[in-house]
Amino acid sequence: MSANKTLLPLFQHAGEFVLAFPRAYHSGFNCGFNCAEAVNAAPVDWFVHGQNAAELYSLQCRKTSVLHDKLLFGSAEEAVQSLAKENPKHLKWRSACGKDGVLTLAVKARMIALEKERLDCLPAHLRKSKMDSDFDIYEERECFSCFYDLYLYASGCECSVDKYSCLKHSNSFCSSGMDKRFVMFRYTENELTTLVEALEGEPRAIEVCAKRNSGKVCANAEDACMVDLDAERVMHKTK
Repeated sequence: MSANKTLLPLFQHAGEFVLAFPRAYHSGFNCGFNCAEAVNAAPVDWFVHGQNAAELYSLQCRKTSVLHDKLLFGSAEEAVQSLAKENPKHLKWRSACGKDGVLTLAVKARMIALEKERLDCLPAHLRKSKMDSDFDIYEERECFSCFYDLYLYASGCECSVDKYSCLKHSNSFCSSGMDKRFVMFRYTENELTTLVEALEGEPRAIEVCAKRNSGKVCANAEDACMVDLDAERVMHKTK
């Protein structure tokens, strides 16, 4: 109230659902014994709000309840699989794809932001490698400094096992020299470009992405993408 914001009361009764829209803050309490469950779900066109929230939480060094990059790119891969097979899910994803589809635009925007981070934060001579597909299967990987989701990339050092940072905090990781530092990317630039082309409807790109992701099982919301081990991927492993 001191910030001149309007506060509204709401009473939730048994069997009712309460939806919190993007950038809406809420708090609540129970009147007596109660059993309740919160579910994180959103339509595809909320991805832009999710990205804004992820960046804000990073600035405030707060953990997010949803791994945005994992959800975004898991959704993109599931959409491409549906487009390739033209299964019943195809109709659900088709409206979100295409050159002007909300999912396509969200992935493009994330690619532009990622490329800017690469140029601004990474030294040209830093060792780069492909992220192992089991990197985050058994535990969530977050930046040690700002808790940013490390689904797309992770910066590390040979001196610190299982400690990683986002690209923005790669220089404050430790005092070791750059010869011991490395950065891992889940997608190469070519793979990201092909993914966007597939979302836009390019047949050849759809075929390539569908074959590349055939070993992945994508979920709808709570687990955007669980990945099986892939022996063909190469990673810089620390011990």
